[in-house]
Amino acid sequence: MSDLLEDVPSLPEEEPVFQSSGIAFEVKSEDGHPVLKMIGIFVFVICGLGIANGLDFINPESGLVRPHEWINGMANGAPHDSAEFQGKITSDGEPLENATVRVGFSYEDGTKDTKTNVTDADGHFSFSQLTPGLTYIEITRWNPDDKHDVIYHRIILNPPSPLESKGFSTINFEMPMESEFENLECGNQNLNGSCERVIDYQNEEMDFPLLDESAAGMYIMVGWAMIGLSLIATGFAFFGIKKGSRGMIQTSCVLVFFTAGHYYSACVFSIMAFALTFTVPRKSIIIDA
Repeated sequence: MSDLLEDVPSLPEEEPVFQSSGIAFEVKSEDGHPVLKMIGIFVFVICGLGIANGLDFINPESGLVRPHEWINGMANGAPHDSAEFQGKITSDGEPLENATVRVGFSYEDGTKDTKTNVTDADGHFSFSQLTPGLTYIEITRWNPDDKHDVIYHRIILNPPSPLESKGFSTINFEMPMESEFENLECGNQNLNGSCERVIDYQNEEMDFPLLDESAAGMYIMVGWAMIGLSLIATGFAFFGIKKGSRGMIQTSCVLVFFTAGHYYSACVFSIMAFALTFTVPRKSIIIDA
């Protein structure tokens, strides 16, 4: 049998040939789209606005909106009797005992009145169920010669916080020495011959009423928190631009949202940028079959 097959020619040896089927695979990539990087640059600018908002907060004396306006604005709509107020009155560094303290407040129907308290031996006084926001305080020192000394101040009382039903304020006052009242006209003379010499600080406190120091400190802390969040958001935006990462840019948008500031500039723009990230198509990678 093998002898018969010897005369049969063998098959030609050829290289195997593969032909493309013309099919291509399209793979969608989440990152790397050029438009995504442009949005990242926009977010980078928003982070700058967040830092500017924080700087405005930590400079309460020169900012666009001061803590006085911030606290007074928060007091709008608070219950009319939700403020607790206490403090200490001194004169020449010593506690002022038996001084009369009057504070203005409002009833629920909007009518105004005053509440009165007297300082103790340590110069302390306290009030409850006052109206949060801008009001005034009157302090009277009763002198033996019946020429009594009176001072007025503008003050802002803290509204309740979200976690408390009452707003607590502590403000201390310094009563000028009697020598500073000697050259003042003694008015409001009573039938018993007594009169009052008045120093009114309200006009010079028009822009900066007295307020609780802890409230002003909290305002500044909010500013530093805004700056910190903005810097973190800046880092995410930078690496999001560098890598074309949708996730990093979206994270930056969320962080910078909380640096809204007084006019909500960073807040509004961050929402816009976050929404734009969902409109960017995923980058396509074509693989030939």
